[in-house]
Amino acid sequence: MKRIEIYEPAGCASGACDPMIEADLLRIEHMVADLRGQGVSVSRFNVMDDGPAFLASDLVKKALVEKGPDCLPLVIVDGKVESEGEYPTDLELAKWGGLPWSDLEIYADRERRDTAIAMDLARGGDCDADDDCDGDCDSCS
Repeated sequence: MKRIEIYEPAGCASGACDPMIEADLLRIEHMVADLRGQGVSVSRFNVMDDGPAFLASDLVKKALVEKGPDCLPLVIVDGKVESEGEYPTDLELAKWGGLPWSDLEIYADRERRDTAIAMDLARGGDCDADDDCDGDCDSCS
C-alpha cells in the first residue's frame, strides 16, 4: 500500500485566510478523505500542531534546513519527496496513491474543468451568469 505524508505550514490559524489558500486546504481535505476511502495511507502534519513529526523525518528536516519554511507543504510518498512549496493537484495525489486508471481519468477531467473555471474567473468572467452559458466554461463566449 502507498503511504503519503503531507507536511503543512501553519495555515489559517488566525482565522484570516486568503480565500485561494482556504479553497486549496478544503480541496486537499476532500482528496485525503477520497484516498483514505480507497485504502491509501495518508497522514497530514501541521507545523504548529505536529512538531515531533517534522523532527522525526530526515527528509523534512533536510528540506527545512536547505529551503526554509517555503518548502512547505512538503509531500513525501513512500519515502521520496514528490512535491514541495505548493499543494499537489488531485490528479497527482491520485497517481501517487496508486489509484486505478479509471479513477485517474475522473481526477484528470475534474482538474481540466477546475482549470477552465479558474481561467475564466481570472479573466473577469463568471461562467454561469451568461444566458448563453450552460455551466460548462468551454461553452461560455
